[in-house]
Amino acid sequence: MYQFTPLVGKQPVTVAAFEPELVEPYGLTGWSLKPIQCQEDAEKNEHLASRLSSILFSFEVREAFAPNVAAFSGHIATSGDMTTKIFLDHAILRRNRRLPADGVFLDPEQGFVMSAAGCPIILASGGNYFIAAHAGRDSLIERNTVSGEGPRREHQSVVDTIVDKFRHRGVSKRDIAMVMMFSIPAKAFEHRFDHPTYGEYNRRLDALVRTRWPGCMSDGDNSMFLSLERIFAEQAVQHGISKVSAIHSLAEFPRLAHTRDGKDTGRRNLIVVRRDT
Repeated sequence: MYQFTPLVGKQPVTVAAFEPELVEPYGLTGWSLKPIQCQEDAEKNEHLASRLSSILFSFEVREAFAPNVAAFSGHIATSGDMTTKIFLDHAILRRNRRLPADGVFLDPEQGFVMSAAGCPIILASGGNYFIAAHAGRDSLIERNTVSGEGPRREHQSVVDTIVDKFRHRGVSKRDIAMVMMFSIPAKAFEHRFDHPTYGEYNRRLDALVRTRWPGCMSDGDNSMFLSLERIFAEQAVQHGISKVSAIHSLAEFPRLAHTRDGKDTGRRNLIVVRRDT
């Protein structure tokens, strides 16, 4: 387990990442939260629910939100949107399987949890508001825009959504701060142009990134290596956000999983965020 206490603007937070090996003794390949969507699921998946409850208790989180991040929706939910309450031994886990959302607003002492294998998180503060969000590649760059089908969501990137959510709450751009953590290393995130399934998409992605966010990739041998950290930072800067940083890439933590590490692609880390005040 790795634990950090970054300052996001003036907002103190506690962040922890748990490697897959910590739940392997319980017959699990990782920390995927997909099996726990309702109260009955928690009872069926006793080991996972118990470990999650103990971790939340150790961070003094009594209420945690686990949005449906698998859809890479770019949406930010409010606490009221998370309508399913799952009662664990020491905490309440709130979900909504019907609402795709990358992130959620947190009040003091509330938590955000997600399972991940290379997708980073964004921590964002603005005035008295705080957002924790998943920031996978397709959360930062909408797939339909890449494929040429045209946008299907309001904002191209979850970064755009975060800025817009703060703006609607009267927060000035100069008061917004964003931090990204736990991104897949750029040198591991290769997109091959000759891939039998994704080659055409990867070429389109390369062209789009070069046009909108130049310098956020590097060339390979008939391929492109994408930096999610640079994409995130460039998107934020284009909105006029000056307090932006990307820290603690997964390259620093060999025990944490990502989908390009050559191991079982089903392995998942657990990421826990607590808004401290």
